Amino acid sequence: MALHIAAEERPAVHYIGAPFTSRFAEFGAPGGPNQAIPRIYQWLAEHQIAPLGGPLYVYRHISGPDDAVDLTVAVPIAAPSTPSEGLVLGELPAGTYVVGRHTGGPDAIPAAYEEVRTWATDHGHRLAAALPMDCGGQWTGHAEHFLTDPIEEPDPSKWVTDLLFKTA
Repeated sequence: MALHIAAEERPAVHYIGAPFTSRFAEFGAPGGPNQAIPRIYQWLAEHQIAPLGGPLYVYRHISGPDDAVDLTVAVPIAAPSTPSEGLVLGELPAGTYVVGRHTGGPDAIPAAYEEVRTWATDHGHRLAAALPMDCGGQWTGHAEHFLTDPIEEPDPSKWVTDLLFKTA
């Protein structure tokens, strides 16, 4: 696993996605969050909307590692569009984010979260989302942006994911 962490000013990011409440262990199960990704890309293609990169997992609430997670599995787009077919329009707000660029498989992401939290604290950044778990509040700026297409790069050790945490 490799991790590069920095604070960045980021513009607002619009997305079309599907909301879920699911446990992490169920993400890859039939009907789970991961299964929504092809449907979202298909909907974008049918409506002639170009995606702006790989999937976003936008987290609204996490209580504990074995508890249900509220999230939207989404794809970034250039401008707002009216979704249909059970999809929603959303936006990651503009602002300062602590960004951990993680290279490696998704199983190493929880350890990367801890490194991001430590870095943010050491550099004087207060995160809008408490890490590793938020105990009850809704989040407005926590997401994982998957930058590598697993079809193009089948080796998970080479996958790149931005871990995004808006500062308070």
